[in-house]
Amino acid sequence: MPRSHSVLLSLVGFGIATALLGSPARSEVTAAGVSVSSGAEGVAPAGAGALSHLLPHLDVLPPARLLRPLGDERPESIIKGYDSSDERALTAALLAAGLHGRLLKVGVASNGSLTGAMVKLQAGDKQSGLFSVSDAEQDAARVITTAFTRLPALGHVDLWLTVPWLRDAQPVHRPVFSVSVARESVADLLGGADDPEALLARCGKVRLEAALLDYAIDAADRGKVRPTSGDVLAGPAIDQDWLRFSAESRSAGELSALRGDGPVPVVLSGPRSSRAVSLTIDDGPHPLVTPLMLDILRRANVKATFFVVGELVEQYPELARMIVRDGHELGNHTYSHIPLTGLNPRGVWAQLRGCEVAVEGACAVKLRWFRPPGGDCTEETLRGAQALGYTTVLWTDNAGDWRDIDSSAIAANALQGLRGGGIILMHQDGVSSVKALSAIIAGTQARGLSLGTVSDAAGDGSIVSMRPADLLPLMRRSHIDW
Repeated sequence: MPRSHSVLLSLVGFGIATALLGSPARSEVTAAGVSVSSGAEGVAPAGAGALSHLLPHLDVLPPARLLRPLGDERPESIIKGYDSSDERALTAALLAAGLHGRLLKVGVASNGSLTGAMVKLQAGDKQSGLFSVSDAEQDAARVITTAFTRLPALGHVDLWLTVPWLRDAQPVHRPVFSVSVARESVADLLGGADDPEALLARCGKVRLEAALLDYAIDAADRGKVRPTSGDVLAGPAIDQDWLRFSAESRSAGELSALRGDGPVPVVLSGPRSSRAVSLTIDDGPHPLVTPLMLDILRRANVKATFFVVGELVEQYPELARMIVRDGHELGNHTYSHIPLTGLNPRGVWAQLRGCEVAVEGACAVKLRWFRPPGGDCTEETLRGAQALGYTTVLWTDNAGDWRDIDSSAIAANALQGLRGGGIILMHQDGVSSVKALSAIIAGTQARGLSLGTVSDAAGDGSIVSMRPADLLPLMRRSHIDW
């Protein structure tokens, strides 16, 4: 049993421990003169009396909806299926490693140069269901050490812990703790014990969300616990207080800009007389996919513009920082990657502001380019982007990798009509996109063209002014005709 759990049990005695560690169904237990009611929304003390010092601990059992098991640790359900042999080996090693959290998914993939792994756990001790920051840190260190030790060719590991969540009444898995690390960053530590303090200090920016912090049993003062070390992005995600953020993300008079009638700035393509092509990669950052793509771009000495999703930047801040550190450009792809056509002006404004706030918090980068999800939006969206200082960027050559097609088809789509001034659209959707990226780079260069960011390959000289009523049909057509 973890140390923090045993401390809790010694404090409250077996009777209250039964209420804390037992079924989330409502029950009543009396021990040491304390009556505790355990229900779906947690544990609330009734008349704690002399044991009032226990209140911070008695009020931290996560709601039942956050304790629902997300997997059963059957190896066949854990393996992602990218590299079955390495995934089976790593899965077996992790199941034997004594992790606190339930192992949900293991993926291993290579781009021919770099092999990466993604490991997904469920937050909370699988025996008791209790959340502990110490447990999360210990699991992170154990996964990192086990992965690099078990797979000698492995160069990068992304790990995250998740909880059950609902979005628009649909169940999703919400990451509440994440780390990302390269082998060279921890190589000198792999021969010893899996020390969380030392390893986390090498993992760049660690994400620790309030959904875990609010219920951590090792937080004597709720909401103020921090990991033992490392650069931490902690606290609630923007969407946990979306209504307030939506109201406060704009100042007086800003929404009036959405009702204008003038033109808006847009980049349709780069100069057709140029030999330069813009490489744009939407969505993400994405565990496993982002590091593999960055490695390909680094070896090819190619820079790209990544249109990122704000909530994913919050969830995986170190991956966003890796993009920036490699000299690539970030663009705004909204906060939660939802269709913008159904939003009112306040919702549009909050989506744009949410992404830029997330990026500024993780990377201290100011964004200038905007691309709506799916290439479709409203006049209010275009005017909102303009009012916030953005130029909307379209594309000329769609790789179509958002569809379920193989890497050769993705590359063929991107290269078929490519010429100078083109803007290639790709995504961070999966390993097929990773495999296609090298072919797209080679095919572009074989045509005597060079790849770069929107700023470098298209630049300010490619910005034109268009009335939204004229621009929107063009955006819809470019999305469909890939």
